[in-house]
Amino acid sequence: MRTFEKVGHEDPMATLCRMVVETKYEDLPDNVITCAKHSILDTIAVTIGGSAAEGISAVVGLVKEKGGKPESLLPFYGGKVPASEAAFAIGPMARALDLGHVQKWAGHCSEYNLASLLAATGLKSRVSGKEFINAFALGQEVLIRIGAAYRMWSAEPIASIGGHYIFGPVAAVGKLLGLSFEELQNAQGIAREMTQPYSTAMYDDASLIIRIHHGFVCQDAINACLLAKRGITGPHREVLVGAKGYLASAKWQTAPEELLAALGETWQMLTVHTKLYASCRGTHPSIDAILELIREHGFQAGDIARIDTEQSPRNWAHVCEPKSAKWNPQTMPECQFSMPYCVATAAYDGTVFLESYTPHAIARADVHELMARITAREDRDLPEYGARLHVTLKDGRRFDKEKLYPKGDPIDPFTEPELIEKLKRCVPYSAYALSDAAVAGLVTAILRLETIEDVVQSLILPLTPH
Repeated sequence: MRTFEKVGHEDPMATLCRMVVETKYEDLPDNVITCAKHSILDTIAVTIGGSAAEGISAVVGLVKEKGGKPESLLPFYGGKVPASEAAFAIGPMARALDLGHVQKWAGHCSEYNLASLLAATGLKSRVSGKEFINAFALGQEVLIRIGAAYRMWSAEPIASIGGHYIFGPVAAVGKLLGLSFEELQNAQGIAREMTQPYSTAMYDDASLIIRIHHGFVCQDAINACLLAKRGITGPHREVLVGAKGYLASAKWQTAPEELLAALGETWQMLTVHTKLYASCRGTHPSIDAILELIREHGFQAGDIARIDTEQSPRNWAHVCEPKSAKWNPQTMPECQFSMPYCVATAAYDGTVFLESYTPHAIARADVHELMARITAREDRDLPEYGARLHVTLKDGRRFDKEKLYPKGDPIDPFTEPELIEKLKRCVPYSAYALSDAAVAGLVTAILRLETIEDVVQSLILPLTPH
């Protein structure tokens, strides 16, 4: 197994670029290849489910109106558009359900990398499965390592989120396009000038920009690579560290040692969390807890007198505050970022998935009545996404449950059959009707991706009207 270390006084970005350029598919450990395929399967699933979500048709319509060189296929909608425009359209599809991968320090990751790579396939005559896996894995590793070093989730209160996301898809697309070491450094230098911490107000208001943001990042990543390929240069020094480096933009303590720790030997992409519920991960421990209590003790939602919860600081910031919004959500994004809505819905329906956000579901009187009897307080001793639930029934019985690691966490990962089942649950929400045969073929192609000769033929065409 090859490792990569800093050479001289180079910025850590140079070391990461060297790793990306020099790592071949054959260098990837078996568990990394399996993780990449499972991540691709899961992200394809959420992209299918999000393809007809609110705001997506408007973005696709804008992209098609703009026109341009026909390079990349638009899955679910058909036609070819410039690769960067395809990335702008696909990115929000992957994010719309809030059902994709997250990593504890780096946040969302797979949606950025997969959407960018799907769009970038139009820039090559053919992309093999091995090329695709390798590019995806390297993009994941770069994004997660930089996110872990940035340590944005250590900030209290969380007021801004890092712009590190673009570095992952630049690495992925750069690898797919065969950028040289110098060109990839330029692309990442260009990307550095596009980064800026953005406000968490979009989570507080739960606006559609949460999903559209992914489109901007994916579009910029492809453009950065194409500019570098045409000779446009970007900074090489102090890209990540130093007084002008990206980490210096943080207003909290960063962890620059995470950038290169055992690079090539330890793969941080193995630490991603797969989501079981179509909502902010901050709601998942509480959902798991109420469902486990119902299964263990045999009560129903109608038996509940009150639910009192304690939430970790991270959960508190995103799914409990401000109370006026979280206890009275009116739209799908608002409901996805509302702990009380998700807990009450889970208590009645046994899950929180796409059907939980129809206009009828959002307006349900029984759910809103139970929400009014759910309380929350912040507990700074709870780790990351931890939560505790105290359920009091109308007959006076009380049950408690603490959940520190929700289903899908690396210590309780999805099995392959569970990933396939999740994809099948997303299929009915596709903007383009998919037959059972098409779905089965897509799953087989992804799980055997290293044998596929043409990714467009096997992964994108089955999702595209023609």
